[in-house]
Amino acid sequence: ADEPEDMLDVTAAADIDDIPAISSVGRASFRPAYENWSEPDDLIAHLDAYFSETAVVTAMQTPGCQYLVARNAIQVAGFVKISDCRHPDEVPATKSLELSQVYVLPDQQRYGIGGRLLDAAAAYAREQAADGIWLTVWEDAPWAINCYRKYGFEQVGMIDFQLGKTIYNDLLMWRPV
Repeated sequence: ADEPEDMLDVTAAADIDDIPAISSVGRASFRPAYENWSEPDDLIAHLDAYFSETAVVTAMQTPGCQYLVARNAIQVAGFVKISDCRHPDEVPATKSLELSQVYVLPDQQRYGIGGRLLDAAAAYAREQAADGIWLTVWEDAPWAINCYRKYGFEQVGMIDFQLGKTIYNDLLMWRPV
């Protein structure tokens, strides 16, 4: 597919002005993936806990947490949230960064923005002297799994993801940088 017009920057570190956009992109991207599989109250609570502007501010203020955004001439089209946290034992690295959120607006998908965000996250991880990056992805999201595999991620385990009362099976994926 062609790239969206006027793609300006896909590697920029987010700043305080990006908070509303990150919140909006997160909500707009997460909701369609889970709304048919989750209790409505659980989904709303999750969106508020992880994608409210307050949640984004709190994450931005957390040491070792960084958002990278993809901007075009009109809007923030996607983002990745990178966290320096303890990784699961299955991750074969001494130092590894988690990509805890990778989201692209639904109408901006299939233009390579997600891949460019993954590349930017890998470059950031190298700058931080990390061995690799890891993430979790819902086992029933083949479009996302295929994208991650295309960018060098391999499954190294399984992990539970709880959304309200429901527990989902997520693939634990890792790639060296």
